[in-house]
Amino acid sequence: MNEREFVDSLRKRFEKPPGLVSDWMGDDCEVIDIGDPENYLLLTVDTSSEMVDFPQNAPPFEVGYFCAALSLSDIAACGGNPTGVLVSCSVSREYIEEMQQIYTGIEKAVNDAGTVILGGDTNSAGEFSLSVVSIGKVKKENVLMRRRAGVDDVVAVTGYLDRFNYGYRQYENNVSVGFRNMLRQPAPIEAGKVLAAVGGVTSCTDLPDGLVKTLYDNSPSGLGYLINDKDIPIQNKRSGVANFMLASRPAGDIQLLFTFERSSLEAIERAFSERRLSLQVIGVVTDSPGVRVNTPQGLLDVSVDIGFTHKFDDYKLFT
Repeated sequence: MNEREFVDSLRKRFEKPPGLVSDWMGDDCEVIDIGDPENYLLLTVDTSSEMVDFPQNAPPFEVGYFCAALSLSDIAACGGNPTGVLVSCSVSREYIEEMQQIYTGIEKAVNDAGTVILGGDTNSAGEFSLSVVSIGKVKKENVLMRRRAGVDDVVAVTGYLDRFNYGYRQYENNVSVGFRNMLRQPAPIEAGKVLAAVGGVTSCTDLPDGLVKTLYDNSPSGLGYLINDKDIPIQNKRSGVANFMLASRPAGDIQLLFTFERSSLEAIERAFSERRLSLQVIGVVTDSPGVRVNTPQGLLDVSVDIGFTHKFDDYKLFT
């Protein structure tokens, strides 16, 4: 059983709670109507573990930064403004002396996102893992969610999509890893707020599971995507390897994938330019299910299996 199958089983087992606006266990954040006439409450949690989400020899500051930014990126994907984070650490013996540096990294990521550490919990464990609960709010009329795209909507992303995977290749090839470039990726809070405010955005999600898997996760029923490989923003290209693979396997970066109506293109480009934010159009939404990528070798139908999925079988990305 993998992560997706397990979540599907939970959806069948439990009833959707009252006040939950987002898809039941299917959006980046739980979007909750708590009776505030203007805002929804946003809640999310992300857990990262050594050897699964980052290598054991990664600098503790970069580990802390990465884990906090992963969680905060879910708030960004909903167009929200973060209120604060709660941090729960399970600490192995190897990490005890590095905890201060880990929390310094968390603090930096949180401050970069314009928010604060509210509290948390610390426990001992056989392996180090870090869970970050992010709390935020968003105007009801501005909230962004997954799987709301329509046919002929434009598909775009923020920033380069291969920083994590380039670091992974360095690790696999026993080359000195550029951990700062790989792991110190700020949560795209400002980009999410711009998208929420500008109008015409039909869906939004973050990308840490890789481009292809995220496209599938963001697909409305019966619809799909046509992606132009040459337009995918890649920082470290590889001869003979398609850009969509460099952006998808084994995982992804802390960026946003979003769709919007064609009539909003100029307004979105202007808003991003004014704030010096990165925007790259990569394709369109189609009326054919699945993901197709236009490459120099021709049009490819791409499998949903390209990307990161927890499999509950002692799988470790970093061995």
